[in-house]
Amino acid sequence: MAKKGKHAKGRGDSRKGKKQDINKEESEEKKEFYDKNTIIKSLFQKSEDIKKENVFNKNQNTKSKPVEENKSNNIKSKSIEENKLNNTKSKSVEKNKSDNTKRESIEKNKSNNTTSKKNNIVKQSKPVNQYKRNKKFNNKKINTKFLTKTVCIIICVIIIFICISIMNGSKEENTAQEAKSETAEESIETVSVEEEPVEETVDTDIEQLISEIRTENELDVSNFYFFFYNIEKKKYYFYNENAYFTAASTIKVPVSMLYYDKIQNGEMNLANTLMYNRNDYEAGGGTTATDYRVGDSAPISYLLEQTIVNSDNTALNILMHNLGYQECKEEIAKYTDIKLIEDFYTSNVASASYYYDVLQHLYQNSEQYSTLIEHMKKSSGGEYLKANLPQYDVAHKYGSYNGYVHDYGIIYGENTYLVGVFTKNIENASELIAEIGQKVVECVETENSGDITVQTENTENANNTAINVSTDS
Repeated sequence: MAKKGKHAKGRGDSRKGKKQDINKEESEEKKEFYDKNTIIKSLFQKSEDIKKENVFNKNQNTKSKPVEENKSNNIKSKSIEENKLNNTKSKSVEKNKSDNTKRESIEKNKSNNTTSKKNNIVKQSKPVNQYKRNKKFNNKKINTKFLTKTVCIIICVIIIFICISIMNGSKEENTAQEAKSETAEESIETVSVEEEPVEETVDTDIEQLISEIRTENELDVSNFYFFFYNIEKKKYYFYNENAYFTAASTIKVPVSMLYYDKIQNGEMNLANTLMYNRNDYEAGGGTTATDYRVGDSAPISYLLEQTIVNSDNTALNILMHNLGYQECKEEIAKYTDIKLIEDFYTSNVASASYYYDVLQHLYQNSEQYSTLIEHMKKSSGGEYLKANLPQYDVAHKYGSYNGYVHDYGIIYGENTYLVGVFTKNIENASELIAEIGQKVVECVETENSGDITVQTENTENANNTAINVSTDS
């Protein structure tokens, strides 16, 4: 019994010690609660140790059954106690595991809730994002489609333009080749058909006509000077063209041309005025001396008109004295290529060839001298070359002084004719000039249109209306 008491006390103490150890271990295990991996490892190690000890104890028990039953009992009791401890430990571990699992489940639930919320947010945001992505994708698709379509359209337009340009180029080449072929054919035809360029030739019909007139009126180199030129047909005839005679008012045409040249060059204009001096006055036609007094200024346009239309000597003198007589004669020499004599520059003399060159220059520059030509058409009141040609325009200028009676100008008929008739001391010279003008036109145009019917006025009326003009500055 004593033994039993001792053993009981020992067991109680050992149980107490064991309980303390268990409590310590439990406290330690509680401390290590949050560390899952360490607890699990330690538990697995202890369980393995217990298994080993159990195996070892079984082996010992089998060996020491006959000898040490007590020991076996003690060992059994120890093993029972240890098993109890292990059970308690396992229970605590299971509790801890359950607590951990509960906590883990709670945490998992929390995490699941958060993830579910997130997933819900994501799910809610997914359609919007997906819509945006789809929209962007669709926009990209639309943009790419639009770009491809525009590129294709541009390429098609370029191809069409190139084709059209090639076709136009081919057409132009064809037209150019056709034109070249046509021009080549025309040139061949012109070479084969056309004759050589028309050269200036003597008009034998006019030559014969003037010869007849000279014999009828006893005209020769001493008293008769003549020129004729058909501009279109390039036929001419001259008689005594290089002899000089008193020019009278025929000089007024080149002087007027000189002023129109200066106006054209900007040196002066028609509105400019020139002073009327005492030594400018000269008797004759025109109204300058009556419209203005000495010391007054007259416009250049007025003076040029009076000089040609009314053959105003005073107007001519104002124009020439403004430039200087010598300087004026030197400048009007530019209208001819022939060499002029010294008397041309110092006195009022000229030749038929000089006036022929003046009319050529006037006709070739008709636009520049259009006002002058219109004034010449109004000159002489329908007398001289114009007298027997009422149906024609005749731009001419007559002159009469001290037995010299002249007229020269442009006759606009079927063709254009330059005609000049200059006489010295011939009776009825104005009628002779009118007759020559009439017969010259008849001679040239009878081949195409027959004889010209000419209405002549009575010589008495012509004599009554004749204007006597003299100038020899």
